[in-house]
Amino acid sequence: MQRVGFITSYSMWMTGPSLINSKAVYRITYLQRLRYQRVCCINQHHSKHNGPQQAFHNNNCLRIICGWMGVFTPAVIRTQSRYYVTQTSDDDFDDSGIISDSEFDIDGLDRDRTLSKDQFDLLRVNLYQNSNDPIVKTISQANSLQEVFDTIDKCRDFLTAEQSSQAIVTLWDLQKVYGRYGLDYSSVTNFQLNTLLEKILNHPTFEKLLKHLENVCEDLNNTAISCMLLYLNKIGLRTDAPLMQKLSVLCLERLNNFNLNSLSRLTVYLRDQGIKAYFLQSKLLPIVADKLRTCSTLEELHLITICLNSTKKIITESLINEYRKFVEKNLEAGNFETCDPKVILKIIKLLNYSKWSSKHYFLCRQLMLCLVNRMPSLGIWQVIDLSNYFQNFLEPREIFTKIQQYSVSQIEVSKNSITGPELLYLAPFGSLNRKKYFEELVAEQLDNAEFYDYIGVIFKTLRYIKTSNTKLCNAFWTKSMKAVEREIDQTTNFQLGFEEILRRKVYHRYMYFNNNLGGTYRNYHMEKNMSSLLLKDIRSPTGLVPNKLASMSAFLISYDSREGLPEDIVEKIIQYGSQFTSFDVLNLSRGVQITLALNPKNTRRRLMEQITAICRMLDTCAEEQLKTAKSLIDVTTITRAYLSRHGSPRTFLFDKLVHAHLPFLHELNSRLLRDICYFFYTTKHLAPQILDALAQYVVDNQEYILVDTIERLLSCLYTLGHYPATGQQFFSACTNSLSKDAHQLSGLNILQLCLGLNMYGQLSSKLIHNIFNLSFLDKLDEEISGCYSKATYPARVRHMLMELNRAVCIDHPEEKIPWFHEKYCEELLETVAVPNSVFHTEVHQALSQLVGGPDVLRANVKTPYYYLLDFEFLLDEENQPVPVKEYISPREKSNTSDYCHIENKAGYRRMAVLLHKESSYCINSRQLMGRHQVERRHLEMLGYTVIEVPHFMWYSMAHATFSDKMEYLKNILYSQTS
Repeated sequence: MQRVGFITSYSMWMTGPSLINSKAVYRITYLQRLRYQRVCCINQHHSKHNGPQQAFHNNNCLRIICGWMGVFTPAVIRTQSRYYVTQTSDDDFDDSGIISDSEFDIDGLDRDRTLSKDQFDLLRVNLYQNSNDPIVKTISQANSLQEVFDTIDKCRDFLTAEQSSQAIVTLWDLQKVYGRYGLDYSSVTNFQLNTLLEKILNHPTFEKLLKHLENVCEDLNNTAISCMLLYLNKIGLRTDAPLMQKLSVLCLERLNNFNLNSLSRLTVYLRDQGIKAYFLQSKLLPIVADKLRTCSTLEELHLITICLNSTKKIITESLINEYRKFVEKNLEAGNFETCDPKVILKIIKLLNYSKWSSKHYFLCRQLMLCLVNRMPSLGIWQVIDLSNYFQNFLEPREIFTKIQQYSVSQIEVSKNSITGPELLYLAPFGSLNRKKYFEELVAEQLDNAEFYDYIGVIFKTLRYIKTSNTKLCNAFWTKSMKAVEREIDQTTNFQLGFEEILRRKVYHRYMYFNNNLGGTYRNYHMEKNMSSLLLKDIRSPTGLVPNKLASMSAFLISYDSREGLPEDIVEKIIQYGSQFTSFDVLNLSRGVQITLALNPKNTRRRLMEQITAICRMLDTCAEEQLKTAKSLIDVTTITRAYLSRHGSPRTFLFDKLVHAHLPFLHELNSRLLRDICYFFYTTKHLAPQILDALAQYVVDNQEYILVDTIERLLSCLYTLGHYPATGQQFFSACTNSLSKDAHQLSGLNILQLCLGLNMYGQLSSKLIHNIFNLSFLDKLDEEISGCYSKATYPARVRHMLMELNRAVCIDHPEEKIPWFHEKYCEELLETVAVPNSVFHTEVHQALSQLVGGPDVLRANVKTPYYYLLDFEFLLDEENQPVPVKEYISPREKSNTSDYCHIENKAGYRRMAVLLHKESSYCINSRQLMGRHQVERRHLEMLGYTVIEVPHFMWYSMAHATFSDKMEYLKNILYSQTS
């Protein structure tokens, strides 16, 4: 008993100095995993009111497993997601990333086939394979829980340590098989699984087994000790039980003699124990580091990876760097080409940990490439894991292509069989032509008994297919909220903030859903109920946790702030400002963004004062966080948050955010590249050094980059009118990528990419004719008919097609593409308001005095191909204005469709005056935006002499008086002749 008491008095100073991140412990809170239902949440106490038969026959699910396994018959494999579903960091809020119930499960079993006896045996864990003890053999081969208990009862008080430990392992194996592979046409729910575990835990024979094991646990070998800790914890035995305490002390005493297998099991157990496991973790990490230095096989590397994955919150940079070097060494030697894929996936998972993922991106990419040619041999869950890792970086392209092919094949196979929710994970890699198929699949899963577990993947699917089926969306959100509340009611977990963790599965995702339906979708019933629940939580002790306060407040700001938030909530948000992380700031900024978008005309003073105060606090947080930013991900997160709350790109803070990108540009990957493009595209901020670095990255990594990533960069460059330093190399990469993977782009994206290429003179004849043919136009019609936002998407496509049609007709007349947007442009012009700004009026007045009245000066003129000129007039060879009636051709007057260029006599100049407002230039530069550069070039090609009058010049200090403005205008009009 004295030894047991010692386990609770571990001191923090007994940590490994070089391998343990001592600072990390202060950030670790004792919040158990979302996998609480693994048994940690069931009633963990011993009751003695039920006998063995009553305990196992009062519950239907127990009768199923006892009967089925007692006389073993094959069963159709059915997945039970709670233990085996992997989510990305976007979808769950626990970064442990547990893939399965045990790190030692046998992978690769086909879940759509019958489970054979041999496959069942593969799932067993036999601690004593060479044992001659007949009791151990009987227990290890038991096919039912009752058979195990009967064997134990027969032995009575003569159980050995080997027999007791093997019984524990077998009990867990049988439960695992039951949960993972239910009976034919039956659905084994998590409630049934938890009930089963509770019955095991409270069974008198099990209690006797625990008591005996406590007396003989010192006779266990190291492997058995680690197994006992792991499996007893999974079954639900409390960690402060005497047996668990004694096993922990034995681990501490024998730790130096643990092999990798035992260490890996021990770390898997400890990762569920929160901060109280810190001491043992700190003691075993130096041992793992020593094992790493002597590691010689990939199987040993696999076990070391499991250890590090389970302790990654406290390991230091030096240890992860040592691990990385060993992985690189094996990669260079080609050892990963033929190794088990699960080893590679575990390594990628570790290297993807947010704390250091930015430094290991290129290594992850090379590891993923090792799986390119092995995709057919991967199981569906391995492909799902791989797809999750791919989405963190959006590279390499080969993986995307292979997962696409895998997705297509799985969908084809599923047509003639019962489909499961696993296919929804592959939806982002499927064709949008299958939108109806995925809608039907989602509708089927709404009635799934395990719907709660698939909220995240269904959400992703609905976002990807951008469905306009509001009934389906309403059903999804309503069922999601009910499923979460039912989950809360059915559990007995009382840890701080547990309810908020589960509700976040719904309310956080909802904040990122409605704008995907064009900003039109709302589920008011869900918003009202969720706001009421969160308001209650935020005023409870849960609201004292900064992360939870930020998340809940973001939802309230978004959907419950029309009249203003309660003052105590606003005060609390501002008070906690200094404790918010960059992701907390991002959440709150998202809330501000949504409420401003949903209430654009809200002039209520109380609300606007609250939003202003919160934004000021968030700006202060951003400045402080920027000082400690350690990666490009940190900087992009802070920048996205700033822009989400409608921060002005003209502020000093935004300039600091832009410059903060520069030291981390070596960490670029496709996802970060797209984020940065989004920043500059939306703000119209010109940062040549960063844009050139993005273009250089594309040139250097073009074989790994998706075509839609290249399209986003090119569209950003086109918008800002920036010519990249890499020049022809970059445009060649764009052209090559489009020629190979055009099928991966939507019609609108293809039009945008071609328009950008045309601006830089890189649009080839082949691309032109691939666009302007009936097949592509039919594709556009099909997209428009099935698009999610009928109010905006068709108009965007039509206008983009018109601009490309005009550009090709002017820049490439040799291709003989017809101009077929005459009627569209005429209709469009009817919606354009006549300019009546002060700027336009003043320039008109000055031109009238310099050139003449309406007889020679025309205002608001349309050109061939329907560019709009602010003013137009003609000068003869002596710079004298020519009357309008003398130079307007009959074709111009009649607006005939063959009016495609203007005719000037020798020495005459047709002057086109363009007024450029502030919006025509980059926000921080006097560089003309790309579309205005193209307009200028096209007008010159049509025969005009273009005169541009910038807003900033017209209203500069040098032109303060009207006479100054007249002199300035005279100089630019007659500068060529002078």
